[in-house]
Amino acid sequence: MVKVERSFPAPESLAIEAQKINGSYREADVIKRLSEDFHEKCYICEMKGISDPQVEHLLPHKNGIYEERKFDWNNLFWACPHCNGVKNKDKYDTGIIDCCKEDPEKYINFIVTVQNREQLYKMMIRKNERWKEKNL
Repeated sequence: MVKVERSFPAPESLAIEAQKINGSYREADVIKRLSEDFHEKCYICEMKGISDPQVEHLLPHKNGIYEERKFDWNNLFWACPHCNGVKNKDKYDTGIIDCCKEDPEKYINFIVTVQNREQLYKMMIRKNERWKEKNL
């Protein structure tokens, strides 16, 4: 995950589609801008050239419960199907770094340690000046 500069203003179709009963946040202008803004990379894993890219909501709209999030340009991200599927769990409803507002490198460090002759990759995540360790 890297810092992304989101373009403004929001694509015109978002305001139009938000007024419709079954509006879509996946119109061509949204897809084009997200692809360009995120350099055709998934915002989480940074995989480029995604064969089936998805428009991801950083904060979920929960199938319309939070309708204001559904068409919010600041809430739409470019994601690969794998990361979108993994993130699509209630435990990720909050606490996800918004890489368009904050530089993820301030919060995520990767370190490699050796343990029992096997490499163990650990991700250290800093929240509120405290570090939490997660084994991947």
